[in-house]
Amino acid sequence: MFSEAFDNFCLEDEDITFEGDKQTKREPIDVANYEAVERPPKWFLNTTLALQHKDTREVDYFKAALAYYNKNFDEALQCYKQMLEAGDHNISHRCAIVDSIIRSALKSSSTDIHAVVSLLHEELLPLIHTYGEQLQYWTLSLEVYMKVGGFESKYLRNGILLTASIDLAEHWTLLSEVNFDRIQSGVTHFRLGCLCRALYLLERRASNSRNFVRQISEKKVLSLREKIHDEYTAEQVNVAKAEMCKGSVRRDIEDSPNDCPPPHDCKMKGMFKDDREQKRIIKHFLHRFRWLFEECWQTVVDIVVGDCSEAD
Repeated sequence: MFSEAFDNFCLEDEDITFEGDKQTKREPIDVANYEAVERPPKWFLNTTLALQHKDTREVDYFKAALAYYNKNFDEALQCYKQMLEAGDHNISHRCAIVDSIIRSALKSSSTDIHAVVSLLHEELLPLIHTYGEQLQYWTLSLEVYMKVGGFESKYLRNGILLTASIDLAEHWTLLSEVNFDRIQSGVTHFRLGCLCRALYLLERRASNSRNFVRQISEKKVLSLREKIHDEYTAEQVNVAKAEMCKGSVRRDIEDSPNDCPPPHDCKMKGMFKDDREQKRIIKHFLHRFRWLFEECWQTVVDIVVGDCSEAD
């Protein structure tokens, strides 16, 4: 009955094998007789041990991850590229590899940085199928656009989506880095407002945490507070704080009956933000923090929403 209802749907599972139309599951491991395999540190660099390991992709991944950890970004980039070329990846695995290629390429000394933009837009974006992958994509895209330059509109849009989705000080700091002069000159509220919001969230984190987390947060508070007061007057800061420090961002917008999915629809896919939902998130953010955009409202709406009448 369940099989028919879900059209033979099953989760990806390496323990499930298929023979024709029949699926079988491997026998579970006998816990009483199980013996863990002990490996020495960096065993995957030993050719003999690596050949004994059943999953060659895991060995390749360990080598690439170690190279990246050791800041051998050129080596890591080549390892990830070889993994991609080897093929035989499901969508999630391919997505992770392309993501790692981009991250390595950003730090590699021998990369055509403009080719990284193509990887981001043409290779990685079509592989994004979950909300978690979207959050990771938006964060990575900001790193790419900041490195390359010239993508201010995309930076602003993805920065808003990331910040509206997760109200973190680090995201507000990233958002503040938009080169607004290339979008519209004379905008003074935006950067100051983002930094004040970031400071407010850091202060809350410091007051609500303990031990080393509090110490790290307090250091960040002092650093950001000094930065803000070096760049702006006390009067400007007070005005920005009054506008930007009003609690958390409420992301959920009340749906009209027409926006609600039918009862039989899968609720989990709602976590993925399609174009329509992204537009709703952005419009809510623009209205929630309208002070940021008072000097450039129409320009910003045209860029990130596309229809001025929708955001009025």
